[in-house]
Amino acid sequence: MPGITIELPDDLKDWVSRKAESGEYANPSDYVSGLIRRDQERAAKISAMQTAVDAGLASGVGNRTADELFEIAKRIS
Repeated sequence: MPGITIELPDDLKDWVSRKAESGEYANPSDYVSGLIRRDQERAAKISAMQTAVDAGLASGVGNRTADELFEIAKRIS
């Protein structure tokens, strides 16, 4: 698998090295890969939330009261 080289300032390089040395990660590459995966998951969740917000805005104004909406929310949670 081809790799990439990333330059980090010393304080960040030390942080990554300590994470690997602590045993939390096998090596610095695993730590960085984990960060990237979590960022991808976060971006996907934000995208899904934005899609839901857009759909809600596009659906127009509803006719239910706040109390009705709270009751529905209680039932489905």
